[in-house]
Amino acid sequence: MHAGWNLLAHSRRSDVTLFLRTTLVSAVVGLVPVMLLQWQGPAFPLEVWGLLAITGAFQALYFLGLTLGYRIGDFTVIYPLARALPVLFLALIDIARGRMPAPLGWLGMLLVFAGCAIVPLESLRMVSLARYRNRAFIWVLVTALGTVGYTTIDKIAAEALPPGPLSAAQYAIVETIATLPFLWLALKLAGQKLNGAHGVAEWRFAALAAVFITGAYFLVLWAYQLNPFASYISALRQFSIVIGVVAASVLFHEPARRLRIGAAVVIALGIICIALASLA
Repeated sequence: MHAGWNLLAHSRRSDVTLFLRTTLVSAVVGLVPVMLLQWQGPAFPLEVWGLLAITGAFQALYFLGLTLGYRIGDFTVIYPLARALPVLFLALIDIARGRMPAPLGWLGMLLVFAGCAIVPLESLRMVSLARYRNRAFIWVLVTALGTVGYTTIDKIAAEALPPGPLSAAQYAIVETIATLPFLWLALKLAGQKLNGAHGVAEWRFAALAAVFITGAYFLVLWAYQLNPFASYISALRQFSIVIGVVAASVLFHEPARRLRIGAAVVIALGIICIALASLA
């Protein structure tokens, strides 16, 4: 689902309001069911509501970075780099919270990071900082900052929620609602025009993306309740890059197919290491 909605977003990269309409669809559809469930209990603890306001701002940064990054960069550059940078930062946050990853977990995260860093290259001979310094890289950094922020906050919130998939699903909807005003403001401050006409086809794309985004993150939130390491969960999510790189090579005919698929294999090996570390 995560790879699917990113591929969809890249295919509609000229539509700067896609994520805004996506969050609106999720909010409209999910608001009443969540209100009823909160009314009938168990309700979220008070501190979770404060965390939701913060994570909404970080989620908005994430969507802003992807929106503007995809407009000027290749999918196989923007997506992997935006996912690679947060992995090791989240490991440091786990350590700060007294949760030291296992050696096998570190190896897995390093392999994921290395694979993600290789994916944007068209040849190993091109390894240099200049390859990563381009117009799109600023939006990669914005996306990565948003990812570190919302992942950290959501991991803390997930541990405070009543355990189980129902509370995780409710949180995913409320987070979407909290993201909506921040994303609107972020797009306005970035100078994007939000008053374009949108027909039935555009809203269908937004509805499909809403299903993928909310469904994928609901599963991640549930996983946060099952594993103490935010860094492990974040790294395991990068299997979507393995799917996405192969799909982008086929759908968008982006260059360096062999190298990028090889990098995807490195990511997959890292994910296996993390899975084994989680079972230890």
